[in-house]
Amino acid sequence: MVRIYVPVNFSEYSVNAINYAMTLAQKLEVDITLLHCSHAYHDDDSEKLDDTQIRNHFDVLLKKYQPQLTSNVRMHTRHVKGYPEDVLVELSVSDDPDVIVMGTRSKGETIKELLGSVTSDVIKNAKVPVLAVPAESTIDLNKISHVLFVTDFGEQDYRSLHKLIKLVTPFNTVIHAVHFATNMPDRWDKKRLEEMRLYCAETYRKYKMEFEFITGDDFIDSLDDYIKSKETDLIAMTRRKRNMISKIFHPSITRKILFHTDVPLLVFHE
Repeated sequence: MVRIYVPVNFSEYSVNAINYAMTLAQKLEVDITLLHCSHAYHDDDSEKLDDTQIRNHFDVLLKKYQPQLTSNVRMHTRHVKGYPEDVLVELSVSDDPDVIVMGTRSKGETIKELLGSVTSDVIKNAKVPVLAVPAESTIDLNKISHVLFVTDFGEQDYRSLHKLIKLVTPFNTVIHAVHFATNMPDRWDKKRLEEMRLYCAETYRKYKMEFEFITGDDFIDSLDDYIKSKETDLIAMTRRKRNMISKIFHPSITRKILFHTDVPLLVFHE
């Protein structure tokens, strides 16, 4: 059984994350925990709620999704005191869910919102995969057809790819493993891409996978073009730890994707 935690503040974008979790539930045996943190999301989308209001909101959600619940699809609610960026990281260690599914408002947030994003903080510090679902993302409840896996060919990417394949196995999915290069890929990159292709062809014989490069001066522009051309339903990648110098001079690719696309982003960790 796949255990999914979905933090909710009862806004539309957090409910959209529940919808995505229920999409996975159509094909997987899942246990979904809806989690509300008392001090979460004091912004224009929500207000501070008392215990009775929180229970009422949970009851509405349980009633909404009740027709979709079965012996293979379970849903629980949980109220925890604390800030979500702290609570979710702690629960990722103590409870070890398979994935945390979080709603985000949309692409194009301001720099202040970007730097202070709860989702960004959880992605950075959580010990389990995090799936960020933008408010504007449209979800086909019957399929996840095209998944973009961004790779640097590192050893951890092979482990992340294995987890991704297990997750999307029940769906009729094509995985596009791509590497970004500002210029034409060199001989070494071509060799590493071919090695990954051969490994996957041998290890995952029943899966549809494509391997290629995307190039251009700007990663996000090139990524957007690729997403549109492949009608991408999900982006997946590995978040890597980096030293302070590289953080200062090279903006996080994870953060760029998170705030500049309206496609759900699944982040694995080293």
